[in-house]
Amino acid sequence: MEVRELKKTYKPRNQDNETRNFQHVKILDCTQPVHRVIFECWHCKQGLLTEVEVESSQALDVRCPNCGKTAIKLMANKVISTTAIPSPWQS
Repeated sequence: MEVRELKKTYKPRNQDNETRNFQHVKILDCTQPVHRVIFECWHCKQGLLTEVEVESSQALDVRCPNCGKTAIKLMANKVISTTAIPSPWQS
């Protein structure tokens, strides 16, 4: 029985070919009990304004009113409102 050792050279990933997904998020009123969060839906890129209570925190899924999917996951106590707005990051 013959045993061969194959050596593979390390080949780093080519970052130019990878898709870079990111999500624009801006958090306002951080010192207030109700925070405002401006962000884009992860799926449809609709601009959204969400108001959340942050007395204690738990993982919350915020639904997009445009596509109905989870737009973002936030650590907050309760989602007060979510409003569709024009995305500040779209030109």
